[in-house]
Amino acid sequence: MTFIALVCAAGQAYAFTVVVHPVEITRGDPFVVVVGNTTETPAAEFGGAGLPFTSCGEACYIALGVAPLDTKPGGHPIKVSDGPLSVSLAIKVVEGKFDTQSLTLPDDKVTLSPEDETRADAEAERMRGLWAMVNPRLWEGDFIMPLEGGISTGFGTVRLMNETKKSIHSGLDIRGAYGTPVLAANTGQVVMDKDTFFGGNTVILDHGMGLYTVYMHMQESRVVEGELVARGEVVGLVGSTGRSTGPHLHYTVKLDATNVNPRALVELPLGRAQTMELGKATARADNSLMEQKQVHKQ
Repeated sequence: MTFIALVCAAGQAYAFTVVVHPVEITRGDPFVVVVGNTTETPAAEFGGAGLPFTSCGEACYIALGVAPLDTKPGGHPIKVSDGPLSVSLAIKVVEGKFDTQSLTLPDDKVTLSPEDETRADAEAERMRGLWAMVNPRLWEGDFIMPLEGGISTGFGTVRLMNETKKSIHSGLDIRGAYGTPVLAANTGQVVMDKDTFFGGNTVILDHGMGLYTVYMHMQESRVVEGELVARGEVVGLVGSTGRSTGPHLHYTVKLDATNVNPRALVELPLGRAQTMELGKATARADNSLMEQKQVHKQ
């Protein structure tokens, strides 16, 4: 479902349009906000954090947001402002269903040695530094899956290891044969190409606007740090490096340092959102239009 709002000042011709899609999401899902009929960069806030906007055409701006996995189910406001005008719209967040796995592993697979822990902590710290950087947008249009294959572990799966250590799976484990090409989900810059403790041969792409994709356990990388890659370009080959028990791709999406459901990102109609005539095109694209309202500024 899509929400469209026309926001105008009483007695004035000035107005801007807001499109939010979708308006019902599961915890961990992303959403898109498109603001039209404006010459200034708008502002938006969700969950106490600002959403960065970028141009999507003449008088058009687009932003991405996500409901973190720990979001409480229910209605959550998105406040959108354009100069003196503002409107508050609501997104419904549903709890969703996430798998649970109980694993019995050797102790050395659960508790790290001091040396391994030091290495893993340093690599995690470097990644946290990347997530904090919000660079200009590089992505264009829809995102794609980097590998087509069965899912061995889904996004958000709760893992209980040896009945003591609990973790939440940050992405998707996608099955694949050794040497199968792994594709860039969208245009981005390579900001990490490194053999990491947990992820083995790992590539991270910065797509701009705080959006990153992570490709782990690869047999080898086909890119270098600093390189700009296009959507669909090969970034590496499926393997089983790092803490892995068989060939697969661990694929993670980060937005504003928050884990995002990769499949939900692929389903966002970003290609249409960037070029559509706000209002009419959205209504045609989604017949389950919830509401259109006019908000007056007193």
